[in-house]
Amino acid sequence: MQIICEKCGEFMRVIKNGVKVRYGYYQGYFHADLYECPICGAKVIAGFSSEIYEPDAEVDYDFTK
Repeated sequence: MQIICEKCGEFMRVIKNGVKVRYGYYQGYFHADLYECPICGAKVIAGFSSEIYEPDAEVDYDFTK
């Protein structure tokens, strides 16, 4: 998957695969990839997997708060 930075028009690069993300009302988490623009440093999380139900798991990003 190619992702282009909205600010620079540069292709973003994967800086970490398999980050754990908790989102919305889900009790589990999702694996996804963290991308960064090499020009401006903007970051995006993309490529979400199916939910992994583990309510007590430690995650890298928690967007439920």
